[in-house]
Order: sequence, then C-alpha cells, then structure tokens
Amino acid sequence: MSELEKQKKLLKDVNRILAHQKELERLRGEKFNIFSILKMETKENATHSAFLGELLNPKGSHLQGNTFLQLFLETIGYEEHNQSIAETKPIPKLNIETAWLKLEKDVGKTDVKNATGGRIDIYLVDKKGTSISIENKIYAGDQPAQIQRYVNHNKTANTVYYLTLNGTSASKESKGTLIEDEDYYCISYRSTIIEWLEKCLKEAVELPILRESIKQYILLIKKLTNQLTDRKMEKEITELIKSNYHSAKAIESAIWKVELKAAESFVKSITDMIKAELSEKEGWIVRMDKDLGTSWSGIDISHKNWDGVRVCLEGQSKIPWSNTIYGVHAHKGTWNRNQIKENLKEVEHLTSDFKETAHWPYCKTKFSFRSNEQRERLFNPPIIKELAESTADKMIILATQCKEALSKNTRIKK
Repeated sequence: MSELEKQKKLLKDVNRILAHQKELERLRGEKFNIFSILKMETKENATHSAFLGELLNPKGSHLQGNTFLQLFLETIGYEEHNQSIAETKPIPKLNIETAWLKLEKDVGKTDVKNATGGRIDIYLVDKKGTSISIENKIYAGDQPAQIQRYVNHNKTANTVYYLTLNGTSASKESKGTLIEDEDYYCISYRSTIIEWLEKCLKEAVELPILRESIKQYILLIKKLTNQLTDRKMEKEITELIKSNYHSAKAIESAIWKVELKAAESFVKSITDMIKAELSEKEGWIVRMDKDLGTSWSGIDISHKNWDGVRVCLEGQSKIPWSNTIYGVHAHKGTWNRNQIKENLKEVEHLTSDFKETAHWPYCKTKFSFRSNEQRERLFNPPIIKELAESTADKMIILATQCKEALSKNTRIKK
C-alpha cells in the first residue's frame, strides 16, 4: 500500500469513529447548550466570571451559603498555598464565614511603571481584609504588569490565582520577575474548574435548576477544552495513530497549511467585496496582507483624507487560529485620542459593544477560528460565504460612516 493510500485509509477510519461520536453526542443531547446558543461561550466577564462568581459568592442566588466556596478552596489547594506564602511573609487565611465577592474589583488607576492598580476579575475578601484575587483568561492576552499589579494589591493579605483554559503560566509581560507557585498560582478550566464543578454538582443533586445549570456549564468548559469526547473513541484514535504514525504525522504537518490557505481565501473574498463598494476613484485604499500566517495581519481600509488612520480587520494574533477584531485603528501615542472619539461620537455603528485599547479607539471581535469546531467553518462553503458577506458589510458601513469624521483628526507633535 502506498503512503497516499495509507493516509486515505487513516482518514477514512478516523471519520468513521467521529461519525459514531457525533451519534453519541446526539443521543446524550450534548450539542444543546444554552451558553453556545446565546453566543456567550467565550465572554470572559459576562459569562465565565459571572457564573463562577455567582457560585463562589456565599450570598449568591444559589442559596447554599459558603458551600461552593469551601469546595473551591479545597480544590485549588488554598490551605497549602496560604501556608507556603506564610513561610516567606505572614499572611492571614480567608474567613469564609465573613467573605463576600466582587466582580471586576477596581483596585486603583492602572500604573504599569509602579505595577499597581487595575480591575481584578473575581475578588473575594473577608471582614478583616484578607483577599483572594482571580485573573480570569479564556482567550484574551495578558495586560502589561497585570499579575504584578494584582500581587502588589493588599500585599500582606492577598493570594493571587491565574485562571486559564489549560493552566498556562502568565506571560513575562504580565508577571515580570514573579515566580509561579510562590508569588501567584495557576489553575485551569480543564482540570481545576471541572473538578470543582463536579463537586458542586453533587451538592446540588436535589436542586434541579441549579444542578442542570452547572451541568450545562461543565459541558461548555469541556467543549472549550476539547474534552467532549468518548474515552472509547479516544482509545481507538490513539491506536490508529500508533499503528499509522508516519501517515498521521504527514497529515498533521499539512493541516496548518490547509487552514492557512482556507483562511486566506476567506479574507480575500472579504477584501474583494469591500473593493467592489469602496472605489479608488473616491479616494479609498483597501489592502490585504499577503501572509496571514504572521501576527496582526488582516485588512486595512484607508482614505486619502485620513492621513494614516485606518478601519481594520486584524487577527489577535493570527486570523486562522485566533480571535479577529475590527474597528478604527489609531494609536493613542500618534493621534489625539480625545479628538478622534469626539469626532466619531455620532457614528451610529460605533454606539455599542466596542472597546478601547492603546492601538484602537474602537474595536470588537467579529469572529474566531481558535477552536477546531470554529475552523471547520472555513471548509463549509455556505457558512463561510455568509460570514464573509456579513464581515464585509460591517467594514463597509463603518468606513463610510467614518469617512468625514476621520478627515478631521490631527497627529500628536513629537
């Protein structure tokens, strides 16, 4: 059997196993998830911090007091962490009897130079001021000195946790010289949160609404961490790969190229639709980056009167494998940010859900190809065509609505 024939057979066998898995998902009802239906599955604060916070809050609507908080502290090993910190600096233990919870706790104006301030996603504090700070990351990147700033808050009575999908460490930009498992602790949705939620589920077994809500959330976390698979299926695929390792590696090495090519075709279709509407004769310049395999690449729309301000679509960091945002791009170090926002305040398209960063006075997520399930859309012609059309429409509308306003901005003199 030739190598190509081996690869075809391997793919055929895997597809057979996946088809069986999909049938099991249908029978178990795993595809029906309220968080996914409402498009809330990756919203860090509106979905994840809110849900986790409600369970952790002793005064939460679950009416179970500090039961879930106690289970959480046991699961993350808070007692051990507290004791290890106390070896180098005296630190009290959170009193769960008097503890209360605050989401997006404001701890002062962000000061990167002195590593202070910011907003802590999930904040627990007791009557004496002992606190636990949880930085919650689903897909967002770290902010400058973020973990340093939170460690420096309430420094003699605060324990900091960094929560990510897979328990990854904070970036150098965020943690500086801080040491993981000494100055702060990493926990994950994949293991820590699921383990805790399953404990909560047992406590809620006689409370049907709460029980089913927790079940739905567990399914969401398993989906985000690629754990919605049957163990038998995993074993079958593992055995197939072991017995066809060379063919499996050849397929693996080609996958990213196929994904990149599909993403480039998708973005080119968006670019072509925009160019069809925004004519060069009217002063528009529409440009697509040649290599979407590079970070921060995408589509730029500019106008001859904008003097460098752009309407952009950009990967965070690479479109084929990440979130993609769109909006108005004008770095605050180059442009008068207050002037830009004043000029754009009447632009209808910018009135809701747009955020501000150093590079973007206005930006929001348009789509994401982070997960395998999301990237599958690249190979579904009707779905990807609809996504391309809706993306092009939004960018055209934004550019045309900003046409006059962005002609009035001035650069900051160096």
